[in-house]
Amino acid sequence: MAVLTVFLLATTIAQGKYRFVFMEHVVTTLLTPVEYVLGKIGYGIRHAGSFTSDIMTVYRDNQALQAEIAELRQNNVNTTEILAENARLRAMLDYKKGAPQFDFVTAQVIARDPGTWTSIIMINRGASDGIAKDMTVVTAQGLVGNVISVYNNSAKVQLILDPRSAVGCLVQRPESRVAGIVEGSSANQQTPHMVNIARDADIIKGDKIITSGFGGIFPKGLLVGEVLDIVNDEGGLLKYAVLKPAVDFDRLEEVLVIVRSREPLPEAVTPAVPGKAMQPGQQQPIQPKGAGR
Repeated sequence: MAVLTVFLLATTIAQGKYRFVFMEHVVTTLLTPVEYVLGKIGYGIRHAGSFTSDIMTVYRDNQALQAEIAELRQNNVNTTEILAENARLRAMLDYKKGAPQFDFVTAQVIARDPGTWTSIIMINRGASDGIAKDMTVVTAQGLVGNVISVYNNSAKVQLILDPRSAVGCLVQRPESRVAGIVEGSSANQQTPHMVNIARDADIIKGDKIITSGFGGIFPKGLLVGEVLDIVNDEGGLLKYAVLKPAVDFDRLEEVLVIVRSREPLPEAVTPAVPGKAMQPGQQQPIQPKGAGR
């Protein structure tokens, strides 16, 4: 095309001004479509480059926004966790303030015994923190269990859900005060039983069960649970109560270990004959299973 243009221009110069005007018109006519196409191609290339740049910008912005959203979500999770932990610790602090007769050590649950998931937990406090065997473990809601093994920086706690556990307890209701033993149930690990209750003893659904203080391990007055049902033993003079524990053991994260108690020891229990109605204020004898329970 350039050669043709030069040739036409040369011819025009040689043949005069009139032909120059004519040939200029011819060249313009021939070149206009080419220039239009080339312009379109150039514009397309520039537009494509701009579009590609815009896509990359949007992609980078999208990546940045996704990272920011992920960070905000994680911050929200962290904030929610901190608020939940603060609520639990605040409840424990209020409990400690309301129980000046006890000295506590706060501990975190760090593991559960896989062989006895609902029976044994591990806490992150041990002998170096003043923890000793048989110390009582509680939460702000109630009784958890007692320490059965102690290591330098950790300890094992047996829950009241364990069938091997036995806790001397009584009905909190003033007109009742019926005594018995709370032990874990092998049939339903989430509902311990209060056993050794005379058939005619005054205990009903909804009664609150607290520790009696007998046995020398668990201080008196700790909430154990609430009576869900009363079941008569077959062919005997006794019955037992099915309890709903005060503590939600599935959500156990922090506990309090009672390292010292200034609670006075309870008075001796007057023996009662099974099947015979007890006098007001009289408590049924507790015969714990296991050492010192």
